[in-house]
Amino acid sequence: MRKPIPFVAPLLFGLVLVLSPCQSTAQPQVDPEDAPEDPARTAPWIEWALGVRGVTSFNGARFEDGSTRTAFDFSDSLLYVRPRVPLTVSRDLRGGALFALTFPDAYERPGALLVADAHMFLEHRYALLRLGRGRIKSHIIPSPALRDDDTIRIAEAQNPFSTGGSTADHQFGNMADLTIWPTPRLYGELHAENLSNAVLEPQSLTAFELNSVGLTLGYRQLPSLVTLSVVRQLGFGTNVYRLGIPGAEFAFDLLAGSWLNLIVDPVHTVDWRAQVIYAGGVPGADPSTPTGSFRARSVSAFTSIGYTYRRSLLPTFRTNVVAGYRRYLEGGAAQFTALGNFFWSLGQVVELGLQYQYRRAENGLPRIFGEDQSHSLKIVIVGTFETVVNPLFDDRASILNTESGYVP
Repeated sequence: MRKPIPFVAPLLFGLVLVLSPCQSTAQPQVDPEDAPEDPARTAPWIEWALGVRGVTSFNGARFEDGSTRTAFDFSDSLLYVRPRVPLTVSRDLRGGALFALTFPDAYERPGALLVADAHMFLEHRYALLRLGRGRIKSHIIPSPALRDDDTIRIAEAQNPFSTGGSTADHQFGNMADLTIWPTPRLYGELHAENLSNAVLEPQSLTAFELNSVGLTLGYRQLPSLVTLSVVRQLGFGTNVYRLGIPGAEFAFDLLAGSWLNLIVDPVHTVDWRAQVIYAGGVPGADPSTPTGSFRARSVSAFTSIGYTYRRSLLPTFRTNVVAGYRRYLEGGAAQFTALGNFFWSLGQVVELGLQYQYRRAENGLPRIFGEDQSHSLKIVIVGTFETVVNPLFDDRASILNTESGYVP
């Protein structure tokens, strides 16, 4: 028998390696930044929006009895946090939450901290659904006053359940609302709300009962085009209140407003705002008490002329002149206010400002919400900060406009 050739086995083994589909596991080194993304890795599909508005002022006031007073004021300062995520049922649907803390314009408890917003929302390109706590539908057009309480008795629909302790009663509440946008500019909004008798100190479970419903229809220009359009905003709406008192189970109000550019120019813009509110109220309500003045039948209106100068398309200087009047239809009582303010930007986020205001209330109206201040002067520093982490979506408005129309 012949012996096997000794080199045949290694040769056959090498031939198998060459012809085999298996390849060596040795790989060249790859820069971690150039490595392909692991499909199993969880992507950070959460957008975080943070907004801060700081409003501090040195106030000087002269009262109807001739006395004077000076004070520091930080009310209307706000902190917003809003996470949003895309939803898998539709690429156009997103969900999120909005939380906001503020120091309200409280005249009984100055410095109290208030949860202004705490609601969940579902958002689509054609609709927005909110459920929780937030800004109630008490106006159509925002007043350009420094703070909401400066014109709240005239420029906002009054909460007929309030005891008059704080302006926050007329601004915040528990709510559910649905806004439909059939086009990018036209909208219709249906809301159901709880208006509390004391937002800062809820007295009972009635502070969470449904007692107001309403409807708003309007037009709002896209934020990027507001300086290039004559019409910035138009709208009208109604609120129906379930009072539950003998002889007046329900009450209602009607609102209508417009915001127009008188001079359409992205650098030098002149705008005009006007709003009218008719409060059907309760027949025979006595406007000499706080709650009675919120329930009395009345007509109110405010108007303003504003000028804004934008250097490099950023608001650099702005000024407003505002006048407002409310007439009560029973008893002849009336309120009037006039104010002027201007703000000078020190940068993109910080402004210096000055506001003078005159107020008058007559025929026995209660002196609440600063109405006993016949003259007031405020020297102001305002800071507005906004940032978005991991931006995923577009916005119809700045997060800083949630509580009011402050940002120009």
